[in-house]
Amino acid sequence: MVLLHGFPDHWRVWRPLMERLADDFTLHADQRGYNLTSRPADVSAYGTEHLVADIAALIASISDEPVCLVAHDWGATLAFWLAMQQPDRLKCVTILNGAHPYLLQDAIWDDPRQRAASQYFETLRSEAFENLVKPDAGESIAAEWFGPELASGRMSRQDYDGYLKAWRSPGAWEAMLNWYRAAPFIIPPIDAPAPENRWTHGRDYLIKVPVQVIWGAKDTVFSSVLVDDLNRYAPCLDVHCLPDAGHVPQRDAPDTCADLIRSFAERFL
Repeated sequence: MVLLHGFPDHWRVWRPLMERLADDFTLHADQRGYNLTSRPADVSAYGTEHLVADIAALIASISDEPVCLVAHDWGATLAFWLAMQQPDRLKCVTILNGAHPYLLQDAIWDDPRQRAASQYFETLRSEAFENLVKPDAGESIAAEWFGPELASGRMSRQDYDGYLKAWRSPGAWEAMLNWYRAAPFIIPPIDAPAPENRWTHGRDYLIKVPVQVIWGAKDTVFSSVLVDDLNRYAPCLDVHCLPDAGHVPQRDAPDTCADLIRSFAERFL
């Protein structure tokens, strides 16, 4: 089972699930530019074609058979791309609060909620944000982003400190932010008209492997339209809505997520 994290995570975002799934699966995590992985300096090295190729190469190196893929946030977008382009590498895909890339871009253009929620893309692409986090390697940001999870016990102190350690590595923030800088997503101002000509049109967008979505209903990053319309893109689709979970359901409801992931994967083993 390959686990694909999002921003600004690494394997520790999966620790609650790893503890519950390790007896049933061999687990692999972490991606280019994060934690202990390599960090190419060129922004173009973080283009989605390279990130997807990394995942395909990892799968080829660990298994002669298709694998189960579990993905969250940015990792989910890459999982969908891989499932479109190389479905033979996958038995099934479980998505935790993540978006199909073409559905996400169209929602950014057409859905006011998603366009407003996605303005952070431009913040993370900016030199100003990089200069903000560099002086303390993101420690002030960690307090803002993870403080409530730490206080509630959803994130352990060990994991919190693990994030800070990963972020202090030379070039860590540049690499993480380069994912956004190299991404194809266009984020127009909130009041700009939606375009008629779109890079999402005329492409093969169907997901050709079984997909399960575990959706935290309290997500403030992704609008529910991204799951409401997903059946047009994923013909073989199961959806489980967790009303009390947010953008990171694997932390908010780890037992439920682990049970759903396990039972879904076992259907295809």
